[in-house]
Amino acid sequence: MKKGLFASVLSVVALSFGVQPSQASTGTDHGFWWQLYFTGGSASISFPQAGTYPGNYQVTWSGVNDVVAGKGWNPGSARVVNYNCGELNGGFNNFSVYGWTTSPLIEYYICEMGSVASGSQIGSLSSDGRNYTVYKHQQVNQPSIQGTATFWQYLSQGGGASVGKSYSVTTANHFNYWNQHIGKMGAFNLQIVAVEAYGGKSGTCNATAW
Repeated sequence: MKKGLFASVLSVVALSFGVQPSQASTGTDHGFWWQLYFTGGSASISFPQAGTYPGNYQVTWSGVNDVVAGKGWNPGSARVVNYNCGELNGGFNNFSVYGWTTSPLIEYYICEMGSVASGSQIGSLSSDGRNYTVYKHQQVNQPSIQGTATFWQYLSQGGGASVGKSYSVTTANHFNYWNQHIGKMGAFNLQIVAVEAYGGKSGTCNATAW
């Protein structure tokens, strides 16, 4: 899996047109924090229904090496994350609650659609009426929120979610399991409901977090 967030921040206007590759941008909209990161190809993020649903966003990508984009909070917390993915078309790899901690540097995924399964299988847990298989995977000299680094990914591979329905993710259940069975997490950094696509895929996603 090719993942990570470059530390550099570019202008929102430039990214809305999906210009040069290897770009990252963040900002706030209607009280939510958002991220758009992509390498190769083109990608854009907009907020077409945020006037009615503040956590709404739409991402479009074409021929990307990797894109990770969505809306949520910074810093994150052990909150209940609610979401509705109203549209998910074309090629994608996962739709997840995605985030980072620092000290230690951890990248985490709670995957609701698609797959993040990679590395060593640790165990399983049940949360919010769904079953998840837990993995840990080490990223060596890969992009992160602190530049190129070696860090662990904590991964809960779920299933059963579908487009057009609302779901809740009790993140504390995953954090507690990871802390007990993988290793202690650090201080919360970004936390978003995100879509990720890599390997030259193209597609669109319209989703709302709250």
